[in-house]
Amino acid sequence: MVLVDFFVYQVYEEVNVENREALLYNYLQDTGFYVAEHGLRYVINSDIELDRGVIAGTFSQEYVPNIYEVEEDRSIVPREDVEPYDRTFFAFDFSTRAFLIQNKKYPPENLKPGRTLDRLNDIFNSAFNELFNSNCTFVPVLLPEGNESFLRLFDTHRVIEVKVKEINNGRLLGEEVILSADIAESEAMKTVWNNDISLTDFIHLRTSLEGSLNDSLICKAAINSPGAVIDTMRYFDPEEDGFVTKKRSKLDQFSVPSIDRNTESITAFNEITNTVAMNRRILRNMRQIRT
Repeated sequence: MVLVDFFVYQVYEEVNVENREALLYNYLQDTGFYVAEHGLRYVINSDIELDRGVIAGTFSQEYVPNIYEVEEDRSIVPREDVEPYDRTFFAFDFSTRAFLIQNKKYPPENLKPGRTLDRLNDIFNSAFNELFNSNCTFVPVLLPEGNESFLRLFDTHRVIEVKVKEINNGRLLGEEVILSADIAESEAMKTVWNNDISLTDFIHLRTSLEGSLNDSLICKAAINSPGAVIDTMRYFDPEEDGFVTKKRSKLDQFSVPSIDRNTESITAFNEITNTVAMNRRILRNMRQIRT
């Protein structure tokens, strides 16, 4: 299973737009092409969806390709008949005022994450001015410091390093926690963990690059301990084709499972909407502005 991260922004506007979702949805669906520098175009694609108070869509931007071909005389010349577009997922949740934009690396030099955000903010601001007589501003935020995003990563990626602190805040694992498919093994590990008298309060576990902590009972016990705080997780990210380290101090991303850059839009929209709807408590608790 793959996981795609989204940066999260709080949408600030001057009026209450609840129960007016259809107005914004229709506006965005009817927008045309916008022209940027060098005549390159960008557009909100027409397959945008509105479901359960979440608008999910894709934003396509034309870019200059670095594509060459070899002529009969063996000379290299740029291809001029290729006009590719790059796709970025985004979503806006009316209930929590959260705007999500896909965190991605853009291969072409003329596309950048900040430029994508600015273009979408301009489109939304124009929509809010026309529909609601209000400005619209995207303000960067941090998600609440819970363990949820780390636990989702652990369930969906190969993890090779974990740091867990404040284990003794709660420690005791309840009956609902299952550490292994082998029930006897799971119960034995919980007995050992719950009766440990060493007062170990911090654990740092690490495997080789070829290893995995996903089946480690010690790791599972630590990250599921009540009151414990997962501080760091290092995992293999197929999108990056390499290892990524996620730290609690940089919880500015919201993860959506089961989608990647090749996922069809309709499938991705459903996953995005489901994940937003199930995690609105987290999104409502966005509280700290990134600096």
